[in-house]
Amino acid sequence: MPNEALHIASLLVHARPEHRREVAQWLDAQSGSEVSADDPSGKLVVVVESEREARILELIDSVQMRPGVLGAALVYHQMLDPATADEPADTVEQQAPAEGMPT
Repeated sequence: MPNEALHIASLLVHARPEHRREVAQWLDAQSGSEVSADDPSGKLVVVVESEREARILELIDSVQMRPGVLGAALVYHQMLDPATADEPADTVEQQAPAEGMPT
């Protein structure tokens, strides 16, 4: 399939503090989803990996419907080639400084 891509996204989920743990457990149980940060005030940072961009949007809709959730927002999205997604990023090549720039 020529349009294959690995979608990496980060969500910020705000839950009522008393529902934070159950929302975090539900998110961790979702395929390709992991809670990477958790604040006692109810804020959760969630990393999502999916081959379908629509899955990320579906997860946002689903989490917003959960009891105790005040809101969820997409804060980061990147598409990667699945064949090279686990490879380290290329280093920035050394370039000659622009004229007038210090060396």
